[in-house]
Amino acid sequence: MEGIRADGGVAEARFEAVRAFAYGAGHEINNPLANIAARAQSLLIDERDPERRRKLATIVDQAFRARDMIGGLMVFARPPVPRRVSVDVHEVVRPVIEAVRAIAMARAVRLEYSPPPAPVAVVVDAAQVGEALRAVMQNALEAVDDGGRVVIEASAVEGGGARITVVDDGPGMDADAARCAFDPFYSGRDAGRGIGLGLPKALRLVEANGGRIAVESRPASGTRVSVDLPAG
Repeated sequence: MEGIRADGGVAEARFEAVRAFAYGAGHEINNPLANIAARAQSLLIDERDPERRRKLATIVDQAFRARDMIGGLMVFARPPVPRRVSVDVHEVVRPVIEAVRAIAMARAVRLEYSPPPAPVAVVVDAAQVGEALRAVMQNALEAVDDGGRVVIEASAVEGGGARITVVDDGPGMDADAARCAFDPFYSGRDAGRGIGLGLPKALRLVEANGGRIAVESRPASGTRVSVDLPAG
């Protein structure tokens, strides 16, 4: 796919100040969020008025949404130390596809997967890379219209390791959007459809495992995300 290419490594220096702030702020914000959610849940148990129950449920839902956002931001700021072991790349990708399949089916999106013809060993923390891939796949599913198509392929890389590509047939991105693809809180979608932490979190988790992630896109031609994972 030709078009604008955004490489996660290029953005490293630009994010350093954001990371330091995000990690410190995350700790401070999580405590009051937990208190808000806990108190609202406690009140919800004994509340009988339907309108008050609805309002309390909204408080709980939004507190958890904010908690998830802060959690993603903290992963971006300082990913946990990976526990890397040798694993077949198919065993990393397959559970993620099964996890997002329900989302695809609900919107009649075709989710197609081409595994490698033979086992391909990568040395990664399977849980961390799986979380990164899930963020990438969810991003692709959110980018396409109902009835769209997302294609995932895993293959061996010359010299060792594997490449996983996630290609969607969504609207694609222009040059400015592609350059911001790994920026926290940037979202090219309509307000409310995403918090803009999927690709930044994926970037940090993949890089923490010795891999690389890149985005290629252009308007009206969809988007391709490539994740390269090391053999050792």
